[in-house]
Amino acid sequence: MTALRYDVLIVGAGAAGLAAGRVLADAGRRVAILEARPRVGGRILTRQVAGENGGEPIPVELGAEFIHGLPRATWALTEEAALKTYELDGSQLWFADGRLSAYHEQQRQSHQVLEDMARWMAQSPGRDMTFAVYLSRTAVDASAGEPAANHVEGFNAADRHRIGIASLAKQQLAEDAIEGDRLFRVEAGYESIPNFLAEEFVRAGGNLLLAKPVHRVDWRRGAVAAHVHDAEGRGFQLHADRAVIAVPLGVLHAEAIEFAPRPADIMAEANRLAMGAVVRVMLIFREKFWCERPRRAKQRGIDRELEQLSFLFTPSEIPATWWTPMPRNIAMLTAWVGGPKAAALQRSLVLSGDSHTLLHQCLATLGRVFEIPLSDLNSLLLSWHTHDWQADQYARGAYSYIPAGALDAPEKMAQPVEDTLYFAGEHTDTEGHWGTVHAALASGALTARRLLKVDGPI
Repeated sequence: MTALRYDVLIVGAGAAGLAAGRVLADAGRRVAILEARPRVGGRILTRQVAGENGGEPIPVELGAEFIHGLPRATWALTEEAALKTYELDGSQLWFADGRLSAYHEQQRQSHQVLEDMARWMAQSPGRDMTFAVYLSRTAVDASAGEPAANHVEGFNAADRHRIGIASLAKQQLAEDAIEGDRLFRVEAGYESIPNFLAEEFVRAGGNLLLAKPVHRVDWRRGAVAAHVHDAEGRGFQLHADRAVIAVPLGVLHAEAIEFAPRPADIMAEANRLAMGAVVRVMLIFREKFWCERPRRAKQRGIDRELEQLSFLFTPSEIPATWWTPMPRNIAMLTAWVGGPKAAALQRSLVLSGDSHTLLHQCLATLGRVFEIPLSDLNSLLLSWHTHDWQADQYARGAYSYIPAGALDAPEKMAQPVEDTLYFAGEHTDTEGHWGTVHAALASGALTARRLLKVDGPI
């Protein structure tokens, strides 16, 4: 293929790359987005799965699933694209000591630990330490500290011995500002957002090149050459004045793209950040067995909660967190493990050599929680779905988090390199929304505006 020239090359068609591309194309720049996968969306991965008796497809989210709160970056797109959404609602149940209950003291204590931590940080600005060290230094009782640590690890896909409390406190403030405890889903599937962005990018004159992995970027001030392979393995080059590198943090850690010369300062900042591990499994059943009448009759006192089940916490089990699409009447459960437990589970799955080991683990936990024989659960199961983001060469992890002492790293990563290389993605967010789609969207748009400011009008 003959080398082509653009004003800007963007590496990666995830949320950040697409957001940057659209802003630049709308501003009249000649832009090409190079994406290694045969699809857009990056770590947004929706699979449309047939339901019972070939009914309407069920959007199964194998990557990002929720719109967390009311971030303008995401809601502006859902409104523009006229996408229907719904808010998760329903009850929460806790399984401990062999029984289900509608409320557990550990939940309240866990939230209290995090609130106390945020207040402690407000009185000690500039101090940072890992969450594990904080629990030890402040002598938090294990009955409250362990559930809080489990929450931090599960929600942030983080290691309590690495994640910093400065980032946790900043994250908490950022979430409060957008009502981040509210969770929404896109009815047609989260893929609708990157698909819309891609369509708008192309409509504005952008060139979207899928299945075109970039393996090397040569650059000097004002000039970039991306070395690309096509599906047949043939190499070619694209040239531009500038490049936006919008690949996940895990790809930067692996140095899967060679930069010549290597932007040493940026890579050093990237290595101060951490990429979290997640295991998630989507289970689609013939019926919502957890709230059928015989089941509710056995669980007296929580029959209403079972009927409206939204979240289920099983802290002594693996997986430890579950949710349904409530209030949608879909017989689907999502199982979630985050942080070191997810990494350990992945290692055990690899050692087992059996791809169904993960399914068996999930069904065994559900069997204990709801007192249902495995044979019954297997007969009720229609399909199950998972994606290994740690093994995915174009992700190499789920999402980023900030270790102790690295709160300034995202901002440093977002600084242009000689006004030529620009790095974008959720890991470069400076507001406290790391690990979210809205952080990626905002990062991409901000990076594009920075580039345009330097570039000036056409």
